[in-house]
Amino acid sequence: MVLMVAANRFLRLYAISSAVLLFALATVALPTDAGASTRRTYSARTPQNEVAAIKSVKWTSNVAVSFGNGSWTFKSDGLPASNFVATDYAVPSNPLDVNASGASIIASAAVLRDQNYVYKLPRVPVYTSKVTTTNQGPIGFLLDGGALYNPYEANHSTVATSDNFVVNVDGVSASFIDDCDGHPGPGGQYHYHGLPSCLVTYATGGSASVTSVSSTTGSSTSAVNETNAASRKPIVLGFAFDGYGIYDNIAMNGRTIPVSSLDACNGIFSPVPGYPHGVYHYVLENVKGVRSSISCYHGVVSSAYTQALQGVLSGDTPAPARSVSASAPATAQSLAANKSEDTLLLVMLRSSGLNKDC
Repeated sequence: MVLMVAANRFLRLYAISSAVLLFALATVALPTDAGASTRRTYSARTPQNEVAAIKSVKWTSNVAVSFGNGSWTFKSDGLPASNFVATDYAVPSNPLDVNASGASIIASAAVLRDQNYVYKLPRVPVYTSKVTTTNQGPIGFLLDGGALYNPYEANHSTVATSDNFVVNVDGVSASFIDDCDGHPGPGGQYHYHGLPSCLVTYATGGSASVTSVSSTTGSSTSAVNETNAASRKPIVLGFAFDGYGIYDNIAMNGRTIPVSSLDACNGIFSPVPGYPHGVYHYVLENVKGVRSSISCYHGVVSSAYTQALQGVLSGDTPAPARSVSASAPATAQSLAANKSEDTLLLVMLRSSGLNKDC
């Protein structure tokens, strides 16, 4: 009898000890991102892999994405499908003075050209407190292959979304900026200056309701219709040249993200699909003004940044086969950091045979 009692006590103690040990092991095995208490460790500076965001993008058929060791590559002809662009565009007589006076009209088919984009970006962007001003020309790319520009036109003072106009020539009407906040640029490069309503609609299966502030065909809305369940979460639209994602202006709670919540670069640290504890990303706002696009990079810029800037400064279409001297990237980056970039770009536009492009 005594032996049976002792045996039962031993078994109970063993069971309790085993349970405690299993609980302790389970606690140790919990991932670092589990539990509300660990969420405080996440911030804009926390290195996070962008692969989940990249794979969630509904890329169009003219875009190819591949992954390498620590990087990923975006390839595209840079020409959005015809349903994403207008049939005709209004072109100011002077690209440095954007207005309807003397403007002409040009068909998109006659001006848009293949760009042959090949950009390599880091899988894990590096956040930095010292920001880099976004250059003229491409500053990133979106899901349809089109480039994203900063808010300004070539004179670096005209805000594209604020200065849209419509002209009528021989019975044909056209606007400077289309209903998707984009238009052709020098070299026939199609690009966006704000939140592309057509891409939001495409990415949500054609069910989202948003009208660009640049639209001349209807009243604008500040965000995606919040009553539509399919469009109540942030949508990744593309990536900037520092590797950070570019999203629409919807938060995970379905509300519109106000400009006041963004930093000076139009960035924010907040949850998005695939990153429940938050990740740093850029937001395109549906506003008329400088906050419509990205004005600076908050991450360390990749080789794509200098590659694109070189193309703008030299007037060339970015191409992977084009040879680049060892000193060129440093030169391009130093130009982007000061006003001499503007001077060179204006000289280029004045002397270019494409100076009538938008």
